[in-house]
Amino acid sequence: MKLPDFTNDAALNELRLKMGAELRPYSPPKGRAPLTADEVEALATKGIEIPLREIGILNDGTFTYKGKRVAVYIRDIASYHSDYSLPKYHLAMCETLLTMKGEGRYEKRYVVAARDDGRFRIQKIEGNRVVSRTDEELLVCQNCLHGLRYKNFDKNKRRSEKEEFIQEFSIKQFFEEYERSPIWAQPHYDSDHAPSNVYSVDFYEIAVRIKEQRRFRCEQCRKDLSNPLDRKFLHAHHKDADKSDNSPSNIALLCIYCHAKEFQHSHVRDMPAYKEFVERFII
Repeated sequence: MKLPDFTNDAALNELRLKMGAELRPYSPPKGRAPLTADEVEALATKGIEIPLREIGILNDGTFTYKGKRVAVYIRDIASYHSDYSLPKYHLAMCETLLTMKGEGRYEKRYVVAARDDGRFRIQKIEGNRVVSRTDEELLVCQNCLHGLRYKNFDKNKRRSEKEEFIQEFSIKQFFEEYERSPIWAQPHYDSDHAPSNVYSVDFYEIAVRIKEQRRFRCEQCRKDLSNPLDRKFLHAHHKDADKSDNSPSNIALLCIYCHAKEFQHSHVRDMPAYKEFVERFII
């Protein structure tokens, strides 16, 4: 089917002139290149070192790099009298990282990794030189699990309970439950066309606080999602589509089902949690 030449439409041209819009050649946005083979291999082995500010943060607080859900950690560990303290790895924008940001240490370079065996590449530093590179078994950050309410983890429980949970934690299972490559988070723009409208680094913390204040209830269908197992279905939606405006008046709490109905939010239906919500609460 041949489309009409809209530049010859008198009514549209009149409207365009009233708007002060100029005619110019259209250049469709180019898709950003997906992960290369080398990057895929690096994420599964040694990781990729990038500034933390370049890591994407999804609505649920977890991290993504080029559409792939990842963990982040500090790779380079300095020696203190020949003693090394291994870092924790992070799954979400948690209290620990927000504290580091407040202390000016947020710009420290991190490594993103997607390996699921719980081992991460560590470089031990003495002075100004790397003395060893090893794959170490790291523990997950408790503040990440607490912020995500992962399997009802509560950092305020007894120490023995928390330690048992951490020892049994499986990052492989975590990636399976949260979907390793979230379809709805795939980048669609390159550096020339990408919109600057992005989530602020403290968005997840703000969203959690608002959810707690409003008692975890969808503001459209009024569904109560206060059960820790159901809180993943409650989203913080920016009413005016400006992701940098986290003022309470601009945030609406919507269940995943109602969120998917919002303008330009059909991608939410691609989230695995959407299907689970429909099966549990709608059908």
